[in-house]
Amino acid sequence: MVVKTQKLDEIKIVFAGLDNAGKTSFLIALRQKYNFYERVKKLKPTIKIDYSSFNFLNRYTVNFWDMGGQEKYRKIYVNNSIYFNSTDYLYFLIDIQDELKFEDSVRYLHELLDIYKDKDMQYTKEVLICFNKYDPVFSENEEFMDRVEMIRNLIISKNKDMKFKFFTMSYYDISSLSKALAYSLSELLNLEQIDSKLESIVNEYDCNYAILYTDSGLIISDYYQKVIDFRDFDKKICRINESLEFFQRIADEEVEIDEKMTFSEDRTEYVKKYDVVSDEGVIKFYLGICAPSNNVESIKKELDEFQEFLRSL
Repeated sequence: MVVKTQKLDEIKIVFAGLDNAGKTSFLIALRQKYNFYERVKKLKPTIKIDYSSFNFLNRYTVNFWDMGGQEKYRKIYVNNSIYFNSTDYLYFLIDIQDELKFEDSVRYLHELLDIYKDKDMQYTKEVLICFNKYDPVFSENEEFMDRVEMIRNLIISKNKDMKFKFFTMSYYDISSLSKALAYSLSELLNLEQIDSKLESIVNEYDCNYAILYTDSGLIISDYYQKVIDFRDFDKKICRINESLEFFQRIADEEVEIDEKMTFSEDRTEYVKKYDVVSDEGVIKFYLGICAPSNNVESIKKELDEFQEFLRSL
């Protein structure tokens, strides 16, 4: 008997920008979320295009096109619109710390937008502009706020026939990366509702964080009480790999356990596993929280209802 495998819907996300804008670092941080700093430090410029993809919820194949930002490659792209065919989402990254490159960056953006304005492209979604390297230390810096506003107004004024969404982000603030990617994936899954749910759990129970991820370790929604610096992520956030290994090990041993708790001082790290049945089969989700130990029992009752919430979405 031949078993037919379901073809997953293809999603194409293009990441563009000048060299050193942080495109590849952004993708590494999104996929890994922790222990990525040494890898980022050793990065070399992307040669032409770097392709990567991942399975999202057994239904979508999300394809990342990381377009090398060196001038010789940019000339190839703008003269060959085929690279941008069938784009579902365009992310354009601007290094907000490199003021000398602002003019070149906006010029390159306009060259790409001219391609997407072609009627054959049929690009109807918002263009996602990411002011990258906007580190937490600059969050109240008036000069940086003025830079963002200046570039934003310039882009909008020159492209009134297109829609834009603007983000400030930094891999020193993990949540800012999640928010940027989640905006495009929200059409595939009701991430806005999930984000709101996690935020309410964190606020109601005084949690440090709440993180929803899949069995591949991909974080699809997270909310933090405070800005989380990537250098502290592995210390302050639940050990995702350890939890996944734990649940896999007990599954191999045919033991039925769907929760894990780790105690430290007055806080408890709690991970709950959910098996959500959909038309695409069983999808495994994990929700990790860190909360005051005396709040955990109340949170567990809340999280028991979370599976139905996921299923309804």
